[in-house]
Amino acid sequence: MSWHDPARSLEPEADTALRNELRALLGLPEPELRFEAEPTPELIRLADDLRREALRRNRTARRRTSWMLLAAALPFALALGGVGVWGLGQKHKADELAATVAREEAQIHQLAAAQAPRPEAPAAQPALPARVPAAKGRPAQVLLMGSRPKPKELVIPVQRSAEPSANDTERVKAR
Repeated sequence: MSWHDPARSLEPEADTALRNELRALLGLPEPELRFEAEPTPELIRLADDLRREALRRNRTARRRTSWMLLAAALPFALALGGVGVWGLGQKHKADELAATVAREEAQIHQLAAAQAPRPEAPAAQPALPARVPAAKGRPAQVLLMGSRPKPKELVIPVQRSAEPSANDTERVKAR
């Protein structure tokens, strides 16, 4: 335990007496108390220099924390900006694809109108071309939204009546 330890002030008298006796047996000199010494001009100058240095470090440390926060936030800001730029690119691609689809649909409707039967002929469904040229190298199946890909086997179209016909059922309510 050093001589300037604050716990010594709370030390029992028996421990203090034992320490003094051990010091006398070992031939150690009495510890001098530096707090009772008069301050010299050199000590005062040194204390002022230490105080100024402590103030300078406190001010510098405060500025450093704000720069550290900005440096820590920089990767998040860059990531957010990158995601925004990527999103804008995706939006432009989607707009271009929508414009291409609209053009292709307009061409399909023009072809259907040109191939529509004359009013004298019985009304039939206009035939759509089997394959539509793809936009920018995409498959033709993707261009028509909501349409299913054509099956590869032969399918015979069936005309369905407007009302369901069931042989075993009775109508309970009138429409």
